[in-house]
Amino acid sequence: MAASVYKVFPGSIADELEIEAGDILLTIDENPINDILDYQFYSREDNIVMEIEKPNGDIWAIEIEKDYDDDLGLIFDDIIFDQMKQCKNRCIFCFVDQLPRKMRKTLYVKDDDYRLSFLTGNFITLTNLSRRDWDKIINMRLSPLYISVHCLQPELRSEMLGHPGGANIRHDLERLAQASIEVHTQIVLCPGINDGRVLEDTISGLAEYYPSVKSIGIVPVGLTAHRAKLPHLKIIDRESAREIIALVDTRQEYYRKKYGIGMVYLADEFYINAGIEFPSSDYYDDYPQIENGIGLARTLLDEFKEISDKLPGQVSGHEVYIVSGKSAESALEPIIKELNSITGVEAELLTIRNDFFSGNVTVTGLLTGCDIIKQLGKRYEGKDIVLPSVLLKEHSRSLLDDITIADIEKETGTRVLLTDGSARSLVDAVLGIQTEDMED
Repeated sequence: MAASVYKVFPGSIADELEIEAGDILLTIDENPINDILDYQFYSREDNIVMEIEKPNGDIWAIEIEKDYDDDLGLIFDDIIFDQMKQCKNRCIFCFVDQLPRKMRKTLYVKDDDYRLSFLTGNFITLTNLSRRDWDKIINMRLSPLYISVHCLQPELRSEMLGHPGGANIRHDLERLAQASIEVHTQIVLCPGINDGRVLEDTISGLAEYYPSVKSIGIVPVGLTAHRAKLPHLKIIDRESAREIIALVDTRQEYYRKKYGIGMVYLADEFYINAGIEFPSSDYYDDYPQIENGIGLARTLLDEFKEISDKLPGQVSGHEVYIVSGKSAESALEPIIKELNSITGVEAELLTIRNDFFSGNVTVTGLLTGCDIIKQLGKRYEGKDIVLPSVLLKEHSRSLLDDITIADIEKETGTRVLLTDGSARSLVDAVLGIQTEDMED
């Protein structure tokens, strides 16, 4: 792979230097450009020498004088130009190892790349970093990073990750703290393995690294039905979910007094499994791990509350069906109930069972087209159904199993309305109007 130029901004420095799409950026001041971070870091200087390879093989050495931090005007076709750093672990709970066979090859790729952690919030384990990688993290101050910790006990973490490097976690966190690198940490909770006293010690140990460690997110282990020859793991049941909630509530109270923040946060699934209402927004502080499913339900409910007093009392007749996974029911049901109080609205929640993965997989984002088509059948022919765009692969109209929105519409006879996951978008789809119009 190489730093292939995808586009050059008209009138930019690069444009004036006759750099074109299809050229390859080789080096800046003799530093190889392996990713977008290298490009941004080395190109900010006011005097640089850039090597460009043209499509015909010619190498151009270009001296550039500019103001510090002036952008060159180059757009690349990716953010990682060399090979993505793949995972070297054999985690006992790895979701990729639980995928059905004969799916797209890209679904089986396990990334553990610190650059994607900084750029996109992917969680990494730190077990595959070279000395050069560490130097880059510290010299470029790649902060924050997102780190999968799971536990701080060296032998147990190595066992959970299936990698001897897992034992270095305290040393690694200390190194990041000394470099003033902020981190958000994750614990995938596996009952009987890293819960109980282990969990208490892990939370306490991570909190000692504050303010380097900014948050501790706890998510339940996800288990599919495709675990042949994999270690036996238990799910989070109602009783264990309640025990964990009680523990985290106690720790939050302590950290709010000590640090001014809750520090440790639970994924929405714990409250769903426990049958307990979602915490208020204060619990989540600034929602540091919302992309990890921590606080999504509360955000949706609060967004709806903000616009609910602006809802009309009547709309033109609109019958609509909202598709979701089991885990979204408790957040969506009160919203749909209130929307149904509007004259002309007939909204119904359709909970789709995840037969594709089975196990305890109930999140909406992992629903597949085949399950939606099979469970809807032709019963809703001619009706509107609402699907969240989180089901779709990035920049595509296809779901995880490559079934498209058009396929769903064709096989079920429905019209699909896509929402962006926000309460406003959901209300717009159900009412058939734009809620912005209600504010005028």
